[in-house]
Amino acid sequence: MASHALDQRLFEQTASLTDEHNSISESSPNRVELIDNWLKVIEGSERTELIEGKLKELRDELKLNKPDVDRVRELLLSLADSTSLVAQGTHMQEQTASELEKLAMTLRKLAGLQVVDSR
Repeated sequence: MASHALDQRLFEQTASLTDEHNSISESSPNRVELIDNWLKVIEGSERTELIEGKLKELRDELKLNKPDVDRVRELLLSLADSTSLVAQGTHMQEQTASELEKLAMTLRKLAGLQVVDSR
């Protein structure tokens, strides 16, 4: 598992994607790298298997020249729901659960962003 400092940076980087200039279908090396970093943090955890699979699907979709906006939105919402479920786990520390709930809210916000094609 990665360090707390890395985890905190990932939360912050993800939250920064919710400004009005971002498109949920925008593909960039930075977004793919962010997903890869999240995968490194959660890999090997039984509680996050579903999230890991959805993150890989999202990464693969964002690597396409023209990602399917509806599929990206669906994956973000599914990730948000799964993240909330993990946050509600019985062995979750309060601070971590709070960060995960904020992350779920960020994912929902991303899924609701108006699509602006920046290409």
